[in-house]
Amino acid sequence: MSDKDSELNMDNISHVDTDSEEFDCDNRRIPLEHLPMFQRLASVNGKINRMKRRQLINIMNNKKLNTDGEIDVLRKRLKNHYRMQALIKAKICESEATYFPYFVVIDIEATCTENNPSDYKFEIIEFPAVLVDAKKRKIIDHFQAYVKPTINPKLSEFCIKLTGITQDQIDKADSFELCLKRFTKWLEEHELGTKHRFSIVTDGPFDMARFLYGQCLMSEIPYPKFATKWINIRKVFRSFYFTKQVKHSVLCNLNAMLTFLDMQFEGNPHSGLDDSFNIARICIRLLEDGAFIDQNERIISLKTPSPYGKDDPLPVRPVHNIFCDGMHSHSNNRWLVTRLKTLDLNDGI
Repeated sequence: MSDKDSELNMDNISHVDTDSEEFDCDNRRIPLEHLPMFQRLASVNGKINRMKRRQLINIMNNKKLNTDGEIDVLRKRLKNHYRMQALIKAKICESEATYFPYFVVIDIEATCTENNPSDYKFEIIEFPAVLVDAKKRKIIDHFQAYVKPTINPKLSEFCIKLTGITQDQIDKADSFELCLKRFTKWLEEHELGTKHRFSIVTDGPFDMARFLYGQCLMSEIPYPKFATKWINIRKVFRSFYFTKQVKHSVLCNLNAMLTFLDMQFEGNPHSGLDDSFNIARICIRLLEDGAFIDQNERIISLKTPSPYGKDDPLPVRPVHNIFCDGMHSHSNNRWLVTRLKTLDLNDGI
């Protein structure tokens, strides 16, 4: 198979070649007008899966893509390139940079003890954010606010030692409600959510689904709309750098991700702002390596909302985003596969 054939001649397929990342999507969410695009992408993905390293590098050099990394990374990078081109052509994305032109990385610090009881109420004590320009691949601003807790106003020695936050900083801090208003104003100053699309990025589900959700309940204020969906960077990292067979067994905390990328932690661990900066560095590296970064988790409403303690259920579910995950099939839903077989797909991507 020549490189030219790999790029241009798309065979008709009799099955859906899935490239499932973290979860299968609900086929009913795919708009009918986008079905041909997703079948073409599925066909391209199948061809890329069969390419050898030399073929991949030749095509990627022609497209001026980064050719560093193992063959699985090269395949995903090339798939993401074709995916982005298709999304732009379908006017789903506006540029080649990313689906979201800006990312706001948040790593919250909360009150804690050395051995938190099961019903311990975590209160936010540091609310930081780092703004990433996805197109320029750089950090352009940051926000930081310390927050005064009300249920546990005196920090434990363990918490002080872990986070580096002092009792004096907390005593002089504003309430969570005021801090959230300051953060919302910071977003508005950057025209995020108005002129510019953006997404929250976190290291795991806990910042939004445990700390922010629980704090809003305790402070009796509405959960902010900007945080209803977010990007769990661990899921993106696992899916991009590891195969489906091993990714769920890979340790994927902040230090492990940095180590894998041959990067060193910069700053003080468990400082919310420093953690956010380092997560932002990982986010930028993923963009440079060709990863497609999109929202993959969302908040849900609980019938009896009390996500305070470590043993309470997290009000979080995966986001089924067809524009990020491509097209997948369900064993109990064959309509899409049947529908795709009837489409004329002679034109290329």
